[in-house]
Amino acid sequence: MAEENAPQRFFVEFDVDEACPIGFLEDPSIVLFFQSWAFSARMGGQHELAQAANHLTQRLKVDLKPIYRYADRDVETPQDAQELERSWQAASELAICARAVADAWEAPDETLAPLVSGYEHLAPRLRELAAMCDWGEARGARVRMSFDLRDDRAPGRALSRPS
Repeated sequence: MAEENAPQRFFVEFDVDEACPIGFLEDPSIVLFFQSWAFSARMGGQHELAQAANHLTQRLKVDLKPIYRYADRDVETPQDAQELERSWQAASELAICARAVADAWEAPDETLAPLVSGYEHLAPRLRELAAMCDWGEARGARVRMSFDLRDDRAPGRALSRPS
C-alpha cells in the first residue's frame, strides 16, 4: 500500500459518478516519472527511461500516445484548465498502452534490459492502471491522468467532473 503520509502526486480518475474500486498497491509516482521521461524523449531526452521510450516506439512499435496524455492539476490559467480537460481519453486505449509497456518491461530484450534495470516497479503499477481502465471501459467511462507536485495543496481536494 502507498505510504499514508506521502502526498499523492499522480491521479487517475473517470468521468462517471461511481468510484473505481481498483487502486495502486504502491506509490504510483513511478508512472508519472516514466511519463515525464518518455515525453522528453520526443525532444531528445537522454535519460535511460527516455531511451527506453524511444526503443518501445521505434523498435517494438508500442504506441505511447495514451501515456503522454496527462496534465497538471494545478490550474492557474484558462489554458491550464483547457489542458486538463483535453487530457480525458478512452480508457481502452490507455489500458492497451499500459499493458504493452508492462509486457516489454517484464520481458525486456537485450537493448531494453539495461535501460529498465532499477525501474522494475513500473510494470506492476502499469498493470494496475490497465485494470482501472478496464473497469472504466466496462462503464463507458473516459479516464484522465493528472499530477500535482505542489507541497502546499489541501489534502483530498477534488476536481470537478467534465460537463
